[in-house]
Amino acid sequence: MYSAPTYGILPGGNVLAARCDRRVFLRRLAALGLTAPTMSSFGCSLEEVQRAEVGFAASSLTRPVLLPWTDDAVRIGAPVSKLPLAYVSRRLQKVYVDLASRDEIRVLLAAHISVSSAHWRIPLPGDDLGIPIDAGDALREFEEWPIGTWDPTMDPLDGDFRIIRGQPEKVSVAFDCLPMAEGTGWFSAGPWEIVRCAEPGSELCREQFMEVGTGSRFLQRPLGTCTEPAESVRYVTWACPDG
Repeated sequence: MYSAPTYGILPGGNVLAARCDRRVFLRRLAALGLTAPTMSSFGCSLEEVQRAEVGFAASSLTRPVLLPWTDDAVRIGAPVSKLPLAYVSRRLQKVYVDLASRDEIRVLLAAHISVSSAHWRIPLPGDDLGIPIDAGDALREFEEWPIGTWDPTMDPLDGDFRIIRGQPEKVSVAFDCLPMAEGTGWFSAGPWEIVRCAEPGSELCREQFMEVGTGSRFLQRPLGTCTEPAESVRYVTWACPDG
């Protein structure tokens, strides 16, 4: 019979809370500059503010928070209002799980939980679900931790995914000559469409950190317009992989 792993004390005696409340979660997000009380404190680019103005309900994203990512890629910010129900980290090969939703999450991910090690074996998109995952598979086997131990300030990696309660929603992305929230340059993209998990909702909804499109980066903006020669740039963000 499977026995769920015991949480609370890590090697070395560090005591960890089983869950983080919403206040702690938002305080951690504030360290990234993704939350603030007023728009003026972040140059009109706060996603929390813009949700109310542009609105995911309107299925349009015209002034996203743009963050530096790599030399040829820009990240479109997509914070959530509360802790996800699960977060799968490829950097650490860990799956962080809300224990109350553990069974639902396992079914959604088509995961097998090892009886001997309690590790999750999670198929990757495109895998044949009829083929069992071998023990020790470096890409598909994850150590289970409670969601309260996940650090929301940790940068995601390509292929990380998270599960929240929401509804899949098609979002049109289009912006022109938008400045970087942190960094330099001006950026244009779209119009193109992605699918995101819109809050609130009652269903489990899975998002993956992935490339969603390409656009342009401008190093200069004479007379307030982006007309100088541009270079191509990739955009990465959270989106539903099957959208």
